[in-house]
Amino acid sequence: MKRMILQAFFLTLLIVVVPFLLSDYGISLTAEIYIMGIFAMSLGLIMGYAGMVSLGHAAFFGIGAYTVAIFGEYVLNTYLLLLISVIISGLVALLTGAVFIRTSKFYFLMITLAFGQLLFALFWQMKSVTGGADGMSVSAIMNFGFGEILTPMAIYYVMGAAFIIAFILLSLFVNSPAGKITKGVMENESRMNALGYNIRIYKLLAYTLSGALAGIAGSLYSYYNLYVTPDLSGWTFSGQVMLMVIIGGVGTLFGPAIGAGVFIFLQNFISSYTERWPLIMGVVLVILVLIGKGGILHWIQFSYRFILRKKAGDKSPGQPVDKEEVVN
Repeated sequence: MKRMILQAFFLTLLIVVVPFLLSDYGISLTAEIYIMGIFAMSLGLIMGYAGMVSLGHAAFFGIGAYTVAIFGEYVLNTYLLLLISVIISGLVALLTGAVFIRTSKFYFLMITLAFGQLLFALFWQMKSVTGGADGMSVSAIMNFGFGEILTPMAIYYVMGAAFIIAFILLSLFVNSPAGKITKGVMENESRMNALGYNIRIYKLLAYTLSGALAGIAGSLYSYYNLYVTPDLSGWTFSGQVMLMVIIGGVGTLFGPAIGAGVFIFLQNFISSYTERWPLIMGVVLVILVLIGKGGILHWIQFSYRFILRKKAGDKSPGQPVDKEEVVN
C-alpha cells in the first residue's frame, strides 16, 4: 500500500510539472498518451496477470467511444455519461467473457478477434446511428461541475487525473487477494483448480474489469478527439495496443503505459517527416520487440538493480548478473 501511494504521488507530481515544459502540441499529445496508457494498462491486466491474450480488446474501447458520441446528444451530465459507458462496456465484457474464458490460448485469441470484427462491422453498417464508415462527431462537452473543459491544459489535467485513478484501481486489484489468485491461475491453472478455486470466476473478474477500463479510455478519447470512427474497434487498433503492452513490459502494471507513450511519440514524430511512416514505424517496433525482450520497464528495472549491485559490491567485475534473477 505504501509503495502504491508513493508511486501515485510521484505520478501526480510528474503530471503537474510536465505542462510547464511542453508546448501546446506537446500538452495535447501527452493527454492522448494518458488515454492510451489507460487502454494499454487495461489490456496489460489480462495479458500479464490473467494470461489471456486478446486481439479484440479495441471492441470495448469502441463501445466506450460510441457511447459518449451517441448518448452525448441526449445526456449532458459528464458523470452520468461516463457511468453509462462503464456499465455498458463492463456488461458486454461480463457477458462475452463468460463465453470466451471457456476457451484458451489460440482459441481465446481467435474468438476475441472475431468479436472485435463483429463490433467493427456493426459500427460500420449502422450508418443511421454511428455514421458508418464516415464516423460521427461528438457533441458532448466535458463538464464536471466547474465549467466546460475545452482548453488543451484543462483536458490534459483531466486525462492525467483519470490515468492516476486507473493506475490506483489496477494497483488495488493486482495486490488484492483476488488479483493474486488470478495471477496464480495464470502461472499454474491446474494447481489452483486443485486447491479449490473457481478459476473461471477470477478470469471473468479480470476480463470484466479490463473491458470496463478500456471503455472508460474510449469515452475519454471521444471527449478528447470529438470524433469517432469504426476503426477504433478494429483488429488493427487491438494489434497496436498489444504492441504497446509488449514494448512496455508484459506482467507489469506501469509498463504498458510506458509502451503507449513510446508508441504514440514515435508515431507522431516519424509521421511528421515522411508519408512512409507506417513502414518505418513497423521496422522500429520490430527492432524494439526483438532487442527489448521483456519490455522497457523490465530493462529499466534490470539496469537499476544491476547498478545497485555494482555499487554494493555484490558482484565482481568479471562475474555476470543473471537477468532473470534481477528482474524477478
